[in-house]
Amino acid sequence: MPLTDAQNRALVKKAIAYAEEQATTDSDFVKILRATYLTQLPRERGLPVLRGSEPGVRRVRSAAADPSLHIYDDPRFLENAKLLAQRVKQNLRIMGGTKVAAKDFPDCVAVGNATQWGCTGTLIAPNVVLSAGHCASVATRVYFGSDVTKKGAIIGVKKAIRHPKYHKGKKNDLLLLLLEKDATVKPRKVAPSSAINAATDGRAVGFGNVDGTGSFGYGTKRQVDVPIASPGCTGKVNGQNDSMAYGCDRLLEMVAGKPLLGKDSCSGDSGGPFFVTDGKKGWLLAGATSRSTDSSVSTCGDGGIYVRVDQYLDWIEKTAQVKLG
Repeated sequence: MPLTDAQNRALVKKAIAYAEEQATTDSDFVKILRATYLTQLPRERGLPVLRGSEPGVRRVRSAAADPSLHIYDDPRFLENAKLLAQRVKQNLRIMGGTKVAAKDFPDCVAVGNATQWGCTGTLIAPNVVLSAGHCASVATRVYFGSDVTKKGAIIGVKKAIRHPKYHKGKKNDLLLLLLEKDATVKPRKVAPSSAINAATDGRAVGFGNVDGTGSFGYGTKRQVDVPIASPGCTGKVNGQNDSMAYGCDRLLEMVAGKPLLGKDSCSGDSGGPFFVTDGKKGWLLAGATSRSTDSSVSTCGDGGIYVRVDQYLDWIEKTAQVKLG
C-alpha cells in the first residue's frame, strides 16, 4: 500500500532527524538521509528491506555513469540539500513529494492530445501555456485541474510553436501553446534573474509518473521541493564545468535534484514548472522541466535539468505577442 502524504512527511522528518544526529559533513548527511529513508519506506509499507538499502550502503551506479560527475557528489547540491532539510523540519518545505491541493498552482496544466495526456505546462498569459519542446507531438489540448481522471476545464491548442533552435530535447527545449480561448486561471509570473541566481532550492510541480523508471503514475498533480546544484550551468564540480558534468546548456538551464530516491521531477512532468521564491511575491516561474542530467542512473530521482524561462523572455513575448510582467 502506498503511504499517504502525511505518513510520507512523517517518514521524511524521521530520516532527517536521524541524519542530523549521525552526520558530520553535508555529504554524510545526504547519504544517511537517503539510506535511512529507503530502509524505513518498505518497512512502513509492510515490505522487506531491499539489499543495499541499509544506512551506509551506497547504491550501485551503472557503468555508463561516471561517479565523479554525480549530483550527490556536488558540494553545492549537498549544502543546499541540508538547508532544505532544515526548512522541512520547520514545515516550510515539502521534501518527499505531496499531492497539490486544488487551490494551489492552478496555472500548472496537463498537456496532451485527443487520446492521452503526457506532459505538463504552465499558464504564463491568459491564452499562452509554456511547455517542453519535446512535447510538441502530443500537445493539442490542456487540462486545468488536479487529476486528469476527474472533471476539469479543457481548452484546445490553436497553435503550438517550438523554439526555432530546439534540438532533440537537449537544446532550447521550449514549446509555446497558444490556446483557442483565454483561461479563467491567473497566469504565473516569471521570476527575475536575480531571484533564480540567488535560490538554493525550488519547487517542481507536474502531473508526471511517480516511479524511478518513469513508467507509471501519470495524471495527478504533485509537488516536490528540490535543492539546486547549479542555477545557471556556469560553475564547476570536481574540476569540470557544469555543462560537461551534467549536460546542461550554459546560462540557459539550471540543475536541481532530490536527496530522496524517486522524489524528483519525472517522465510526464516535462514542460512543467520549476518555481523559486524571492520571499515577497510567492512562487515565481523559474524553469521548465526538460530532462534528467547526463550523469543520472535512473530516469527519475537522480537530478534534472530545467530550462531557464528568464533567458527566453524576448522570444516568448515576440512569438506569443504578450507582455510578461
